[in-house]
Amino acid sequence: MKGKSIIEVLLVYICISLISWVLRALLADLFILEIEILGWSYIGGTIQILITLFILLIIKGDFKSYGITKMGWKFSLDIGLTSWLVILIPIGVLMVFQLNYMGFLDAIILAGCEAIAIVLILLIIRGRNIEDYEIDSSKSRINVIFIVFLLLFPIFLGLFFNKSPNIMLKIISTVIWQFIFSGFGEELRYRGYYLSRINEEFGRPYELLGVKFGLGLILSSLLFGLSHVLNPFSPFEGKFEFAWWWGLWTFFAGLFFGFLKEKTNNIIAPGIAHGSDAIGEALNLIFS
Repeated sequence: MKGKSIIEVLLVYICISLISWVLRALLADLFILEIEILGWSYIGGTIQILITLFILLIIKGDFKSYGITKMGWKFSLDIGLTSWLVILIPIGVLMVFQLNYMGFLDAIILAGCEAIAIVLILLIIRGRNIEDYEIDSSKSRINVIFIVFLLLFPIFLGLFFNKSPNIMLKIISTVIWQFIFSGFGEELRYRGYYLSRINEEFGRPYELLGVKFGLGLILSSLLFGLSHVLNPFSPFEGKFEFAWWWGLWTFFAGLFFGFLKEKTNNIIAPGIAHGSDAIGEALNLIFS
């Protein structure tokens, strides 16, 4: 039956959303305490990662074909770090101009910045090939050191400004959450599973600046945007708000991460780029 991959992905998306809403209602006090102390819900993040892995095991998916592989990691690491620097364009605009990412005009600006970032990163990485990274490991070592430095920078900065133990705990927690649970966790779900599963059925018949893509890129980005629309929505807690404009610009962010997955064939590059939020969020805690 044509479209079975889309039906499967939508059913999984609905199931994860329902489980999340139920748990938010049943464990509301625990989630509130967790967020007050750590700033983020590790329980919710862990559950979503485990559900995605469970689905892949049920459908007996090949982890490699879903981007869960270390093959080409040197290439993906370099692409991811380059993308991290490019994605600072919308993040920088957001922070410098103190935009409200859920407001209409601000979301339009951020969407435009994300679109510029997409074109820019595709132009930068257009001539890069995996073969160029297989022999020389020196650049990979430098990239690893640079990423570790970037992640530790907000923590050292917090110590330099003598932030309280409570704030320091949230800074460290934010770096871990944004890089691992938000960065790689969401990329596992959206670009690893959703995008790849739809590509299995519909292929990648289109091309933009040397990167092939298909319906999987578009639909996974739409679901990524929808997830942000539904962030404040929790029906079992009596919350029926929608963040429409948050969903608008995160759709373009989903396209950005999706093109990285299509370029590298794994989730390392988009995971690193997505995890760049760690620095912005942590710096916000320091200077707010």
